Amino acid sequence: MNKINRMYILSFLFSIHIALSAYVNSTFLLKIISEKYVGILYTVSSVVTLLLLTKSVNLLKHFGNRKFVLASLLINMLSLVGMITSTNPYIIAASFIALIATNTLVYLSIDIFIEHFGNPATIGKTRGAYLMIVNLAWMLCPLVTSFLITKEGGYISIYILSFIATIIMSIGLVFSVRKFEDKSYTKTPFLQTYKYLKENRHMLAITMINFILQFFFALMVIYTPIYLYEHLKFGWDQIGVIFTVMLAPFVIFGFPIGILIDKYHVKKRTLLYIGIVIMSISTFIMSFTASNSVSLWALILFMTRTGAAIVEATGEIYFFTHTSEEDAYLLSVYRDMNPVVYIIAPMIGTIIFMFLPFKFIFAILGVIVLAGLYYIPHLKHNHCPTESSNIITS
Repeated sequence: MNKINRMYILSFLFSIHIALSAYVNSTFLLKIISEKYVGILYTVSSVVTLLLLTKSVNLLKHFGNRKFVLASLLINMLSLVGMITSTNPYIIAASFIALIATNTLVYLSIDIFIEHFGNPATIGKTRGAYLMIVNLAWMLCPLVTSFLITKEGGYISIYILSFIATIIMSIGLVFSVRKFEDKSYTKTPFLQTYKYLKENRHMLAITMINFILQFFFALMVIYTPIYLYEHLKFGWDQIGVIFTVMLAPFVIFGFPIGILIDKYHVKKRTLLYIGIVIMSISTFIMSFTASNSVSLWALILFMTRTGAAIVEATGEIYFFTHTSEEDAYLLSVYRDMNPVVYIIAPMIGTIIFMFLPFKFIFAILGVIVLAGLYYIPHLKHNHCPTESSNIITS
């Protein structure tokens, strides 16, 4: 088995770990904090993640990607142990923060491995296959999660299974990258990076589109489970079915979009327009759907993720077409969007709840998503992979 395929399998295992708990974390945290303030803990987690990402290039230069990811995985597993074994609110909160932070760091390292082992001539296919495999894990996990949470052990059994998946992934990674040779990870001061993004509007545009997409994911991950479980009174067995259907588009569309872009040269800007419009309309509809029909909610959420899957795959392919693995700092900035939105989104959610009923957060989110349309015209038209941006100097 070649190394890129090994990385796909390891990515699948780590995604199993994250996906098992992602949609129950917010309800699990209700044990130690009110639903109105769950977002605050996500915000703290994201601040810590962002601080670590700003230091990631220094850590990569000093330790190398192999040691960096193994250290992140060790902390990740220890945080799971804390959530499994402790009943102390402070330990649970600290473990949750460490878990969220190291999840992002591990994905950063995986991005570097994928970029290193992949073929630059087929970026669309490589990234599309990667997204398809990762999202297959996300699609399969809700049913497993819903089964476990209704049985004896509940949340704890979910985190135990996540722990097992992480151990297997870590062992596999040790043997898969034993001879990995790091390229020169370079960094640039923040002001220089800002200047580069300002001068290269297309890279700023794709970063902002990613920000909007991650903002969408953040609000959905935190508040959709609470809304379905606490407000619409769906059981976890029903939520498991709904979320499985909801996540199917990420598996269905990721790889084909890569083929469409690589082989048929379908315009990335066109795909982004389509994806954002679908995301916006279907998310807006959520606020005005009072039905308790599992089928209807599965369909609506399927459409929200259809749009998101198109935007995610197209955006990833565009970004990695214009960067290489040496651009670790630029990659870090791109990945910064995830913790940044987890700082901003919960705060906005908390403010919204002060003035409006819970359900209107989705209508507001649908409107916010439309902001992505502003950035699409700034993207380049070319379809061919480019060399490293070479803008980051040591």
